[in-house]
Amino acid sequence: MLKTLLLILFLFITSCSGSLTRIPASEKIIHVTNEVQGRTQQQLLDMTRFWMEKYFTVHAEPVVLEDRQEGIITGIGHIDYPCSWVECVTKGDLQVSFTMRVDVQGEVINTTFLNVEIFTPSSGLDPVYQGGMNAQVWSKRDMDAIRPELLELNRALVDFLLDK
Repeated sequence: MLKTLLLILFLFITSCSGSLTRIPASEKIIHVTNEVQGRTQQQLLDMTRFWMEKYFTVHAEPVVLEDRQEGIITGIGHIDYPCSWVECVTKGDLQVSFTMRVDVQGEVINTTFLNVEIFTPSSGLDPVYQGGMNAQVWSKRDMDAIRPELLELNRALVDFLLDK
């Protein structure tokens, strides 16, 4: 019985520590390239700006940089932290903030997600702690959970640009 308990404890500790591996800065940036045929660069920039303003609603001005000559538009977005089952008990109120940079060159768009942070929004429910907190994503487990959501966001933008 003791051996079984020790084995379970050992497996639990090693599985938790492995998923909390610190990731290098290069793995905190996500790059995606897509081809969007049938649109001009200006149309793609206009549509991307419209899409960001529609879906990035946390900030009054979600588009923070727009350089039409260089074909760049950058916005700041938020999504709910993607948790499941037991993890939602501890991370259910977390959100993810990120910068989404879209470089348009002809009919090719290069999307980059960077400055990915996990944060807790400020809450009026806690009389002691009124402010939120934020931190850069540092663990492989968190980035592995967030990456598919950001890639899906990119897919939604591309579908919008293609009128799907």
